[in-house]
Amino acid sequence: MKVLSLFSGIGAFEKALDNLQIPYELAGFSEIDKYAVKSYCAIHGVDESMNLGDITKIDEKALPKDIDLITYGFPCQDISLAGKQKGMFNDDGTQTRSGLFFEALRIIEATKPKIAIAENVKNLTGKKFKEQFELVLKSLEEAGYSNYWKVLNAKDYGIPQNRERVFIISIRKDIDKGYEFPNPFPLQLRLKDMLDAEVDEKFYLSNKGVNGLLNAFVDGREHKPNLMTNETEYSPTIDTLVGSQTHRSPYIDESSDKIELIQVGQMYGTEREPNPSGGRVYDSDGLMRSLGAGHGMPQPIVMVREATKKGYAEAEVGDSVNISQPNSKTRRGRVGKQVSQTLTTSGGNEMAVVVDE
Repeated sequence: MKVLSLFSGIGAFEKALDNLQIPYELAGFSEIDKYAVKSYCAIHGVDESMNLGDITKIDEKALPKDIDLITYGFPCQDISLAGKQKGMFNDDGTQTRSGLFFEALRIIEATKPKIAIAENVKNLTGKKFKEQFELVLKSLEEAGYSNYWKVLNAKDYGIPQNRERVFIISIRKDIDKGYEFPNPFPLQLRLKDMLDAEVDEKFYLSNKGVNGLLNAFVDGREHKPNLMTNETEYSPTIDTLVGSQTHRSPYIDESSDKIELIQVGQMYGTEREPNPSGGRVYDSDGLMRSLGAGHGMPQPIVMVREATKKGYAEAEVGDSVNISQPNSKTRRGRVGKQVSQTLTTSGGNEMAVVVDE
């Protein structure tokens, strides 16, 4: 099988073929980011001379005519909820980066591969871009392809990441026999299973970075947790009253700027533990400091601020927390339950994981 890779990145489609043990011959790949090119070549064992470079400068007439598969995850910056959502076209009618889809279409029309697979953000299928998504499908159909599309989530297919993407499978009409997307299956691998045992202290949140993140609104009132540092020998007052008490005091270990988000107070009911006395007090070793009659020893919980009616989300050990814009009062969906939230290429400091060190 001969494969042409467009908008290649580090070659995720090609890696999938490797994982599935499907042999293929690479006709070429197209990538403009120099670091991605180096990574691609190192991962797939190919020379940089295989890179066709800027897709707008590819001469489609010079490409092989016996390509079986074209993969193209065209840019999502102008479609994604994280971007400005201009869509594929600027106000003056010129193409945006996401409009580079039409460059991929140009190459598909010229080479007529048996199959073309596109990937993009879920928002492409939403109400805002409905017409543009229909244009994508119509353009591929006019090029001679039957289209099958579906929004898939990585966590339903073995990857501990909450990542929804639309996939478009375009099969040349003269060989089309239909297509069905694979069924999801239970996630066996958890985010915590992928964490390193030893982590450099520079990767822990700073005290400043965590303050705004842990503020939450409870019953319409802003709740600011009392932070106990390693220089404090005692916890803020903890009682066993129910009522409107909201004693949740994360233990903050400031040594070497290292943050340990350890729950040291939970004296009211939660969705996970409805009995208000079920929450207990933990030290940095995860041991109970305050003893009393009641229940066992649930895992520590971190209350993370969210712009919802509830005001917060509960993050347990092994959960991910989106820490971008920690002081925002409008963010929601920060906590990923045993999976990572969608990873981006915009930095690397946007995601944290709750650990029980």
